[in-house]
This record gives sequence, C-alpha cells and structure tokens, in this order.
Amino acid sequence: MRDNCGNDHSITPDTTKVISDGLYYRDLFSLMSVIRRSITKSRITFILNVFAIVVLQLGIAFGLTCLFTQVIEAAFLIKTYPIFVWVISGIQFVLEIVWALVRPVSRVFPWNLLYLLLMTLLSSIIMGYESEPYKEDIPFIAFTFMWTVLQVIVVFSVFVLNDFTESLLSRIINIVFAVVILAGQIAYFLRNRTTITLLIAGAIGFPFTCFQLIKEVKRVFGGSKSFYPEDNIVLPARNIYAYCWSLFLTIIWVYAFNGQREIPGQ
Repeated sequence: MRDNCGNDHSITPDTTKVISDGLYYRDLFSLMSVIRRSITKSRITFILNVFAIVVLQLGIAFGLTCLFTQVIEAAFLIKTYPIFVWVISGIQFVLEIVWALVRPVSRVFPWNLLYLLLMTLLSSIIMGYESEPYKEDIPFIAFTFMWTVLQVIVVFSVFVLNDFTESLLSRIINIVFAVVILAGQIAYFLRNRTTITLLIAGAIGFPFTCFQLIKEVKRVFGGSKSFYPEDNIVLPARNIYAYCWSLFLTIIWVYAFNGQREIPGQ
C-alpha cells in the first residue's frame, strides 16, 4: 500500500521479522530490567556469601566421599562396623530436630556456624557410606551431575519470575519429597539392594528434589513471597546443601543395579 507521496508501506516478511525481533529484544530488555531492579547490591553480596558456603560444604562432602570410596582402610572401617554409621545417622536426626525447634541454633552466631560444620561432616560421612558399594567412577559421575544440575537451577531461578514458593503444589511436593527420601534411606540402610526400591526412590525423588532446590534458590535471590532475610547466610546455605545432598543420593540410587561392585545373593 502506498501513501500520498508514493511510498510503499506494505508489510513484507522482512518487515515482519524486524518488528518481531524488535518486540523480542524489547521484552528481553524489560525482563533484565526487572531482574536488575529486584536484586540490590546487598542482595548480591548475600547471594555470593550463601553460595560460597555451599561450595565449601560440597567440597568437604566430595573429599570425604573420595576417602570412603578410594581409601581401602576407610572403606573397610564402615563395612566392618556399620553401627558407626547408624550412630552418626541418629546424631544427625537429633540435630535436625534441634535445628527445627531451637531457633538460636539456626539463626544465632556462632551456634549456627558450628552446627553447620558438624552437620556437613556427619552428612558427608553418610554420603561416603552410601557411595562405598558402587564402582569407583559412579560417585564422581553423581557429583558432576549434581553440580551441573545446581548450576542450571541457579540460572533457571534468575530468569523465571513465576513465584511458586508458597503454592499448594509446593506443599504437596514437600510431603512427597520427604516420604521418598525416607523410603530410599531406609532401603539403603537395610541393604535391600536386590529389590527395585532404590531405583524407584531415585527416579521419583530426583524431580521432586530439583523442585525443592529451585524453591530454595529462588528464596535466596528474593523477589518471592517467601524469601530469606539478608542477616542470616547460614540458614539458606544449610538448606541448599541439604537438597544438594538429597540430589546426590537420588542420582546414585538410580545406579542401584548396574553400578554396584557386588550385589549380595546374586
């Protein structure tokens, strides 16, 4: 179509592409502006501190896992005296209850930091115990995959602005997650490796654990109905590490059949 001056203003495929690209870049710019406004400098410092602690915790867990899977004496210790791991699990369970019920433990320095260090050591020993029956490369694969998933979740949480931290679906997933992880832990400590229990627990638990981890990361970044205050970096670091720990377990449970060194009774 031409105007009174003879200029052609008809819409061609090229002009449509320019318009659509312009809208795309404008929407992307708007999205980045929203993200930039929602994350202040103090929040960025808080986020960096939280994930620095998480990385340190994962480093300790990786080191102890390597100890129990690569050092023969350490592997022999937990295989010969499984009561040692049972006692550690009992202590960890009691500490979890204390963490939930006693507010100063999770929010007052230095008790929260001491608790975090103790829980990291105990959970890392359990992680090493559960990794011991598997072939040497399986724990490394599980750690690498878990670390990759965590990075993807962080990027996902930054760019997805939908808030589901306090939704009904979130509460339902909390319950399902707890039941699946508990079932998997019981099956493993009973050494019930000849059944499909671990495989099912790992396959079902993995997506639910990822959802829980997404929710925690979004709470760290803020901008949701439920978010972490900036005056406590230990609480979110502990929660993110706990879900990373659970994520590692669900990954390694998937290898229950073809990844173990030996399966009793077969």
